[in-house]
Amino acid sequence: MAHYTETYYTLKSLLKAGNQVQHIPGSDAYFRQFEFISDTPGNVFPAIRTDIKALSNINSDDSLITENIRFTYPVIIPASGYGNRAIILLHGLNERSWIKYYPWAERLARELKRPVILFPISFHMNRSPAEWSNPRLMSPLLPSTRLRNRQNRSSTFANLALSLRLSQQPLRFFTSGRQSAMDLEKLIISIQSGNHPLFAKGTGIDFFAYSIGAFLAQIMMLAYGEELLNDTRLMMFCGGAPFNRMNGVSKLIMDEEAFSRLRFFYLRQFEKELSSTDNPLSPDVESPATKAFNAMIDSQRLREWRNHRFEKMQKRISTIALKNDEVIPPSGISEIMSTKNLKILDFPFEYTHENPFPVMPASEEVDHWFEKVFAEASAFLK
Repeated sequence: MAHYTETYYTLKSLLKAGNQVQHIPGSDAYFRQFEFISDTPGNVFPAIRTDIKALSNINSDDSLITENIRFTYPVIIPASGYGNRAIILLHGLNERSWIKYYPWAERLARELKRPVILFPISFHMNRSPAEWSNPRLMSPLLPSTRLRNRQNRSSTFANLALSLRLSQQPLRFFTSGRQSAMDLEKLIISIQSGNHPLFAKGTGIDFFAYSIGAFLAQIMMLAYGEELLNDTRLMMFCGGAPFNRMNGVSKLIMDEEAFSRLRFFYLRQFEKELSSTDNPLSPDVESPATKAFNAMIDSQRLREWRNHRFEKMQKRISTIALKNDEVIPPSGISEIMSTKNLKILDFPFEYTHENPFPVMPASEEVDHWFEKVFAEASAFLK
């Protein structure tokens, strides 16, 4: 089997050349694509519209972004077959390409002999318009939008769309997350009931979740961990902290203005919005996922309820954090998750939250630590 760095370079080259990759180079694992239709049209939540005139698809109601409703997701299948369990891999915030995760998914599929489903969060990956990640279209908008605020030192074409959308309407962080949770619930039910074309009835589900994907997976476990997900294991990597202990400011995630707006809204206004008599979200306020989301906003919010549920699932949740992670620091994770199942690593090379396994010429160390992380993740998920 090729090492991580070799696999990454080969895949990137193939995808850049416009090839349809059917097999992972150097591996017996192969791809299949499946279509998904979200049952959460925009009118379930507020039809959120911004006043940005630069791009029509950013300016449109969220319900009109068709890519977010009908899309495909890849599944990496090991040569050994389908098994009786599947893994759902959840990605980080503001990501538009799966290339970073293909080697991760292949490693899990190969070791565990289970299919790995790479499922996109709402308005991410191929669930967002291609223009949002096009530097030729987005870069010219920076001077007239984000760079007018001199505090936005982290503004880039890569985080512009998300920064604009969240600044104009921070409620999108909740509504898109709620849609993602409902989509996952639909996917999981279809798998467990035998209605998915790939899986037999009774197939179990586990999560490998990174960054904001871990936040979403924690919400799923809090909401459904004793029913729909009663035997599910969750392996988190670079994730697990409540929102108030995260720092989303990054050239690859969002800029200073957007994150400041987001923090103010969710730490000071969100609970008031939920309890308001004219709240457009009122039909959804009592749902398990909404309660779980609110409990994950602040470590002190719904503390007893959240901690009790996590304690009951303690043996089914594990976390690998990175010592120098500035986006989701280990200290934030330990505030709400059991330290018994929290391992903090510090790689002997320069890394970041957004790029924990940097591809570099001297790759032996990166390959070694990649293998170590995923060997531990696989051991927990077995």
